[in-house]
Amino acid sequence: MARKSDGPPGPTAADITRRYIDEHPSIQDCLGWDVINFTALARRIQEEKGLKNEEAITVACRRYQRHMHSGVSREEHILGVIRDSRIEVRTRVAIIAARNDWEVLLRMDEAADELLKDRRHLLQLIQGQASLTVLLEDDLLATVLEALPKDHVLRIHRGLAALTVRSPMTIMETPGVLAFMASSLSQRGINCLEIVSSHNESTFVLEERSLFPAFEVLGELIHSGDGDSEIEKVSPARPSIR
Repeated sequence: MARKSDGPPGPTAADITRRYIDEHPSIQDCLGWDVINFTALARRIQEEKGLKNEEAITVACRRYQRHMHSGVSREEHILGVIRDSRIEVRTRVAIIAARNDWEVLLRMDEAADELLKDRRHLLQLIQGQASLTVLLEDDLLATVLEALPKDHVLRIHRGLAALTVRSPMTIMETPGVLAFMASSLSQRGINCLEIVSSHNESTFVLEERSLFPAFEVLGELIHSGDGDSEIEKVSPARPSIR
């Protein structure tokens, strides 16, 4: 008589290895570039996951790499989207942090007609758990502050710039594009005060002194292909260069 099974078998060493690599994009990148020590990687996974068979882990790592090379890499998909994007730059940008309650939202709604007279102005509301962030140009600052109750304003941050990357609609089905751009900026020591994603637009808000280094980083990504993408520069005075 066959013994009754105690339940489904647990994950194999190969399953755990694949999951580990999936959770570490930096390891995926090194595998894609073929600049990784498989023995060192296998020992690290073995130690962290408490596995016994180092050889099985090494084999699973090599299979993972072969699978990656069988098609277009994750990074190439991401760069393909970025290369078809364009950058819009805005200076004289500010951030208002206010309490997140109905009175603030009502006041903003009442001021909407005045604020939206010029649709080219930057104006975005980001609602958090406890606060409402208003991202706007200096031209609109006085109107918004006049509309909001003074005791509801938590902080005002001026002297900022906004870099908006407008991408093709394929960004909606390509995971990791926003994270890739943000990581590229952070690796150059560039700090973003706000990162806003809206439909196919990714906006990075930073100090004006970081504008040109950030522009250079994102511009390098866009022009890493054939260089046909457009780059626009827009400020409240509306000059533009192509």
